[in-house]
Amino acid sequence: MRSKAVLFALALGLVVAPVQGAFAFGIGSGLGSVKRLVEPKFISDRGATLAPMGHVVFCSRNPEECRVRGVAVVKLTEARSNELRRVNAQINRQIRAVNDKGDGLGDTWSIAVTKGDCEDFALTKRRELIRLGWPSRALRIAVARTPWGEGHAVLVVRTSDGDLVLDNRTSRIVPWHKTDLTWLKIQSQANARQWRAI
Repeated sequence: MRSKAVLFALALGLVVAPVQGAFAFGIGSGLGSVKRLVEPKFISDRGATLAPMGHVVFCSRNPEECRVRGVAVVKLTEARSNELRRVNAQINRQIRAVNDKGDGLGDTWSIAVTKGDCEDFALTKRRELIRLGWPSRALRIAVARTPWGEGHAVLVVRTSDGDLVLDNRTSRIVPWHKTDLTWLKIQSQANARQWRAI
């Protein structure tokens, strides 16, 4: 009987030990009280692709908005996490969501507007974070499809905790792989005018 108890204890140790090692408890990044000790999840691309035409026009009109500076990955501290949440919620409240494709000129990408569609939210969030000292290289616009098949643009922030998504559809900031989006393309970190297929 004693040998069965020893075997059970050993087996339990083999099961529980790896699970305990997978988590660390504490404040972590501020995005939760339990932080996984695994490699952060970053978007990987499949090579060069065409930039959205609206972005090409936007960059030709606003070249300073399409330069990359600074580090590629931001260390996500509690203060940085709070700043992301604040900017996401603030811009989501400030801009009234409207489709700007109805003017006959195609999709117009604009910044610092009072009304606009998804890419206008993403561009405005990017500009505000840059104004607050975030490196532009870590702030990229991505294009995806919603579950109902609609094209959608979001801001993706590359952090030490992985790529996080700021979306005008929600005030929550989530890792890119936990969204309901089907990813299509994202700005290059090396050159904001170039895009990469996802």
